[in-house]
Amino acid sequence: MNRTNHNMSEWQVRDGNEMDMGGILSLREIVFREEERDKLDPRFWRWEFIENPDGRASIYIVEDQRKIIAHFADIPRRFSVGGEAVLGTLSLDLMVHPDYWRKGIFQAMGKYAIQRVKNDNCFFMSSYPIRRETINGFKKIGWRKMVKLPVVVYPINFSGVINRYLRFQPLSLLIGGVARFFYFLLHGLKRKKRTGEAEIEKVDLLDDAFNGFWQKASTLYPILGIRDQNYLNWRYLRHPTRTYSIYRAKISGEMKGYIILRKVKLLNFDSTVIVDLLALDEATLIGLVEKGIEHSRAERTDLLGFMVPLDHLYYKILRRMGFLPSLKTFLFMVYPHSGKEILLSPEKWYVNWGDTDVI
Repeated sequence: MNRTNHNMSEWQVRDGNEMDMGGILSLREIVFREEERDKLDPRFWRWEFIENPDGRASIYIVEDQRKIIAHFADIPRRFSVGGEAVLGTLSLDLMVHPDYWRKGIFQAMGKYAIQRVKNDNCFFMSSYPIRRETINGFKKIGWRKMVKLPVVVYPINFSGVINRYLRFQPLSLLIGGVARFFYFLLHGLKRKKRTGEAEIEKVDLLDDAFNGFWQKASTLYPILGIRDQNYLNWRYLRHPTRTYSIYRAKISGEMKGYIILRKVKLLNFDSTVIVDLLALDEATLIGLVEKGIEHSRAERTDLLGFMVPLDHLYYKILRRMGFLPSLKTFLFMVYPHSGKEILLSPEKWYVNWGDTDVI
């Protein structure tokens, strides 16, 4: 009998645990192939699903003859909602073996996850789905589209960008020089220069000043993920496979903001990305972004990129600084478990790449 001819009634969703790691990673290699290969490292899996300071992940599994054929998970994530600390989740790693597509497994796991998270008294579930079929599947079981997250980019190396398309270095240098001239003619004159007396320093350890800063920053926006010292240490400094550069801004010894950067491939270019960015005032924010531009030049990357809600203040500030809209836009979705209307107000959210596990 060919088991793949059966439908979802033949299988059950169950809770997974650490003993399932091998089967989950084997499924991941089949489903995602060359995408984010470092997620096949058992150290990455334990870091994300077991060691998270906000709690262990809820894992959902479907098996066929003791072989894992589908997987979904919710990672606990604390948020500040209207100044109140609440528990939500980041829903991710939805995987169904290709031999078992279109058999109702997606919907069954999605509904199971919704009930499981509700039983855990979480306020909401959040996700950043990329594939159209995932987005449509989420909508069918009650998820809401919340905000579009455009990627804006600051050109660092014009010749490098152009050479990718021309593949002829001398002409790329010439056209790149002309493009750079006109870009700065249009954007350089109106770019707001940093004001104030912020000292920006690179840090390798996150001290108690990050907690003091978070106490002030937690009410900057109606909804944002909690970014205290403990969380940031886990997210960036204890990551087993990825390296980040962290800068913070201080005035008279008081921390006013930070920026977290990582070198990656973005839009098929060697790029630096702003993974996380938070500041108490606009002048500090501008200073931190200027440090990001300086860092990108030192790394000899082609672009500096940032993902942020279209209507957020940071989007407007970075556009004024010369960041350009790209063709890449992500989507943020929410499944509410609370009646709080604020959760369904797109303009209330501040999320960026640091709230995902992608960068």
